Amino acid sequence: MATDQVIEKLLEVFSSVVGEDAVHGAATARGDMEVWDSLAQVRLVYAIERAFDVELPERLLTSEVSLSDIAAAVVDARSERTA
Repeated sequence: MATDQVIEKLLEVFSSVVGEDAVHGAATARGDMEVWDSLAQVRLVYAIERAFDVELPERLLTSEVSLSDIAAAVVDARSERTA
């Protein structure tokens, strides 16, 4: 799955979890949206893990990340799984 496809699917998962579209697309970060709080972050990471069948680094649960950062982590996790 290409990075563009990962981002497209990630944006869908994001909207499903937080109930709103990402205001800046893939560049959206936690600080950009009030609805993306710490609980939404946990729910988002687990939803992404299920959607992509990957295990993401725990740092994504607590750090200030953008959706692009999460997409890069998904791509890395998928490439490690197939290596």
